[in-house]
Amino acid sequence: MSLVITKAALALKNADSNFQVVKFEAHKPKKKKNAEVENMEESKSTGSAKKDLDLKKIRHEIVKFGMSGFDATKKEEAKIALAVSLGAKPPKREYINYKELMQKRKKEKQKLNEEKKMMISKSILNTGIKKKKKGVNNDVGHLLSSYGKVQKKDLKKDNNKGTGKKKKK
Repeated sequence: MSLVITKAALALKNADSNFQVVKFEAHKPKKKKNAEVENMEESKSTGSAKKDLDLKKIRHEIVKFGMSGFDATKKEEAKIALAVSLGAKPPKREYINYKELMQKRKKEKQKLNEEKKMMISKSILNTGIKKKKKGVNNDVGHLLSSYGKVQKKDLKKDNNKGTGKKKKK
């Protein structure tokens, strides 16, 4: 039996020698000198913007890392808070039965009233224990030490002597 030699059989035998490597290189236009200067200026102005973006990313990653330590309920609350801080609409309040809501509010009012009564009773106890100050009424300190004080009995004597008019007979 003789084998018929085909082109495919020849290609398989000479596959290593027939293999060619082709490398694709895209055409790159030449840059102008003015364009290089503009790119340098843009990179300088966007440098601070890049730093701000990096800081924002870092903060976001820190918050996500912090959330990983929470349990399931706190993690959900933290995710909602993060979404709201990023601009999402906050979730609606859960439905509460009206009768239950009114009972809850009544209990809160009672607690506030009890706290007020406690505060009033404490203030009454504290006011009864106040210490009296020793003779500080109308004290002018060192000014009167050189002049002395005028007493009421001295004023009465002076008024009777100098202001009296002579009576006609």
